[in-house]
Amino acid sequence: MLSKLIKPEILQVESTNDCFLNCRPCMRRYLERPVGYINFEEFRKLPLSSFKEVCLHGWGEPLLHPDIFKLVEYVKSLNVKASMGTNGFMVDRCVEEIFSSKLDEISFGIYTFDGREKALNNLELLLNERKERKSEKPVIFVDITVFRDNYLEIPELVRTFAGMGVDGIVLHRLFNVYKVDPDVKYIGKKEEKELFKEVKKIGGKKVYLPARHLKPCRIALYTMFVTWECMQCSCVYLSEEYLGDARTDYETMLKRHVKFVSGMRKHEICKKCFW
Repeated sequence: MLSKLIKPEILQVESTNDCFLNCRPCMRRYLERPVGYINFEEFRKLPLSSFKEVCLHGWGEPLLHPDIFKLVEYVKSLNVKASMGTNGFMVDRCVEEIFSSKLDEISFGIYTFDGREKALNNLELLLNERKERKSEKPVIFVDITVFRDNYLEIPELVRTFAGMGVDGIVLHRLFNVYKVDPDVKYIGKKEEKELFKEVKKIGGKKVYLPARHLKPCRIALYTMFVTWECMQCSCVYLSEEYLGDARTDYETMLKRHVKFVSGMRKHEICKKCFW
């Protein structure tokens, strides 16, 4: 049965949907939810200990949250893996907190060299600091969203990041099913195949390519998403479709999730998605 396959072990929690960037491939500027920050006491009401990993990012920059490392430390107090995604611009302001909070993993979203000097410098800063501390954590990744405007730049991005010594380089397809800039397009299948072959030659095992899209997708099978308002959603890309309040137990969340996934082949967005 499908329900036996759906056992999400990752909880993605949107610490905030606030951000000072308006990146072209990002859906954030087209979403209608109010901007806000998750409350620490409400965060504690989520069934965090029922998951193996809590990812503290959604449609915003986590480092803008004034209590972001308090959230990280609480997750770690539950013996749960804590990870975070960032645009990288604020990392230099909180290097000590990144290490003292015991953050397990951090990913830098850098899809172009253009205007990203600060993020690149901060990536190098964090890598050097980790080396000086002789620490294995946080594991440091770079996430690259692939789309028409940047795909010719991606091989050099991969070469740069691999040379810097990051732990992994994750390539994502552009999600452009709805609520995105209509001028931002994905590349063709032939171009994708050639690009993925080239970056694998450059980065080898450090490069993680998008998996073949299936329904139910790998995101639905492994991850649940919670907005900063503590509302459960089936996926970060469906952050305005609430399944219910997430301040409950894992079993209740799982039941809602399974019900959604069981019908996702007919969902207007899911049936078009190839992310």
